[in-house]
Amino acid sequence: MRRTVFVLAAATAIGLFSAPLLLAKSAQPIPALTAAVASAHRSDANKARDTYRSPAATLAFFGVKPNHTVVEIWPGGGWYSESLAPYVHAQGKLIVAAPLGRGSDGI
Repeated sequence: MRRTVFVLAAATAIGLFSAPLLLAKSAQPIPALTAAVASAHRSDANKARDTYRSPAATLAFFGVKPNHTVVEIWPGGGWYSESLAPYVHAQGKLIVAAPLGRGSDGI
């Protein structure tokens, strides 16, 4: 029983984390979002991860628009924040929410 639960949990986690990235490959590129991702202000460490994570395609898949209010929960190192902030800056808003007493590294 424990093995079945573990296998089911692992399969669910893999599906939740990989499905958006696989589906993002088919999302249409959005020029303003692609420009935000390519911006010079992004850290070299975060840019190096782009090859594996396809940020512009992933955010396009999620349907993020420049006039949206985006809430990023527990942002970690700011990989999404670096792209989202300039993309929504003029018309929308980026809210970064971290648990009390835990800041986000790198933002």
